[in-house]
Amino acid sequence: MAKVIVADENEGRRTLLANTLEREGFDITRAGTLRQAEGTALAIMPEIVLMDGDWKSGDAIDASQRLMSDPEFAFKCRVVILSRNSGPEYLTSAAQAGVSEVIAKPIDMSLLIEQLNKHARKQFVKPPAEVAGSGGGGGSFDVSMLMGDSTWALPMLKGLVSPEKINPGFIDEILVQMNEEGLEVSETVDTSMMANMLRIALNHLVQDVSPEDLPKANLDPSQQQEEVQSYGDMSRGNTLGSGAGPSIPRKPRMTSMEEILEKQADSLGDEVVSKMDEILDEMPELVAIKRDEDLFGIDLEVLKLTKLTTEVVHDLMWSLGRPGAVSDVTLITQIEDAAQMLSDVLGALPVIEEENSDEETNSEEE
Repeated sequence: MAKVIVADENEGRRTLLANTLEREGFDITRAGTLRQAEGTALAIMPEIVLMDGDWKSGDAIDASQRLMSDPEFAFKCRVVILSRNSGPEYLTSAAQAGVSEVIAKPIDMSLLIEQLNKHARKQFVKPPAEVAGSGGGGGSFDVSMLMGDSTWALPMLKGLVSPEKINPGFIDEILVQMNEEGLEVSETVDTSMMANMLRIALNHLVQDVSPEDLPKANLDPSQQQEEVQSYGDMSRGNTLGSGAGPSIPRKPRMTSMEEILEKQADSLGDEVVSKMDEILDEMPELVAIKRDEDLFGIDLEVLKLTKLTTEVVHDLMWSLGRPGAVSDVTLITQIEDAAQMLSDVLGALPVIEEENSDEETNSEEE
C-alpha cells in the first residue's frame, strides 16, 4: 500500500481528495499547512507528496525544493503538484525544484489515480519541463540520445534565447568584456533595447531550424556533412540571409480556430475553479428550515417557570454534591451527573427578554 501525503489548506478539498484516494487503496496522511506537510514527509518518507499548488501562506514550489534538498527524500519520494497554473515558467520552476509532475486543474480523478500509481511504482513519468540538471547532483541520461543525433540540441538552443538569459545584465557583461579588450563602446547604449534586439535575432535563427532539418543519426557522415554545409558556413561569418547556401523556408505559425477555442475554454475553466474555491472557503450560516405545521409557539411564562425550576434544582444538586453532604459514593456520582445535565439545560434555554414584559407592565399601569 503506497503512502501518500495530501497537502491542501482547504479542508473540503483535502477531505474529498483524501477519501477518494483511500478508496483506491492508498495509505493517506492529511496535512493542512506546508510546514506540516514537510515535517511529516521527512518523518515517514512516503512514496508521494500530493500538494495543492495555491496557498495563502507559503509556496508549493519552495516547499518542494526544500524537500528535494534532503538526499534520502529525493531518492525515495516524489512530489506531485495540482495547480491551475500550467504556464511554461511555472512548469520550469517546478522542474527545477525537483517536482516529478504538475497536474492541471480541474482534476481528472481517473488520470490522477493512474499517475499516482505510476509514481508509487517508480515508473518513468515525463517531468513538468526540460531543464538542465543541478551542477552537483547525480542523475542519468540516455546515451543513445547523444550518439550521432543532434535533435537534442534544439530545445537547449531555444532555452538559451529566453528573456531570463538575455537581459540588460547580459548586455552589460558583454560591454564590460569589450572595454577590457580595448574595444570602444558608446556610453549612450540602451542595454534594454540591445537585449531585445539580440534575443529577437537569436529567436529567428533558432526558429529557422526545425528538428526535421537537423542531421539524423541514420545518415552517412558524408550526407551529414553535406546537410550541415547546406545551411551555410556560419564559422566564416555568413548569415542566413547572405546567400551562402540555400535558405531554409520558415514554416508559417498559424493559430487555428480550435486552438483559440481551447484557450478560451481553459480560461473559463480556470475562472470556474477560482470561483468554486472561493465558495468552498466560505462557511455557510446555520439555518433550519421547518414547515409551518411543525412550528409551535413558546409560552413566556412556561419558559420562565422552567428556567426557575431548573436553576433551583441545579443549586440543590450542587449543595448535595459538596464534600461530606452525602456519604454514598454512587449517589454522589449521580448528583454530579444531574448537576452537569441541569447546567447544560440552562445553557440551552433561550434568553428571556425582560424588556418586552416590562414595557407591557408599564402600558397596563398607564
